[in-house]
Amino acid sequence: MVHASCYGDPLQSSIPEGDWFCCRCEKIAENPTCCLCPVKEGAMKPTIDGKWAHILCALFVPEVFFREPEEREGIDCSKVPLRRFEEGCYLCGTKNGSVIDCSEPKCGAKFHVSCALEKDLCVEYREEKRRGIVVGFCEVHTQLWKKV
Repeated sequence: MVHASCYGDPLQSSIPEGDWFCCRCEKIAENPTCCLCPVKEGAMKPTIDGKWAHILCALFVPEVFFREPEEREGIDCSKVPLRRFEEGCYLCGTKNGSVIDCSEPKCGAKFHVSCALEKDLCVEYREEKRRGIVVGFCEVHTQLWKKV
């Protein structure tokens, strides 16, 4: 299940009549996997370099952007620093995909967006004056954040 506004076109403009398949399901024979995390299922769209990414991973990895934001199309991962792909996730223990850093200063925890969401950690997108920022907290700092 996916929200129409999260997935973008064609769902955002109107609910299609009859059978409708997301981009990933249309290409199921190719077995698309997310280039930003180890999770193999879920709502994905193609990236501009021919890979695939979950909509949520694309929204929450800071350097990823949509070339067509309203439609959630044209996922561009070219600005993601190589270090994000080389460092492991402390939650799942793998280096499959791109990790984000805990937003708590001086905390060295790194994790996949999908792993954080699965563990119900705090991962949010906040609008600032000129741009949006992503904040995400590890288990320890999520617990502290929830107490506030």
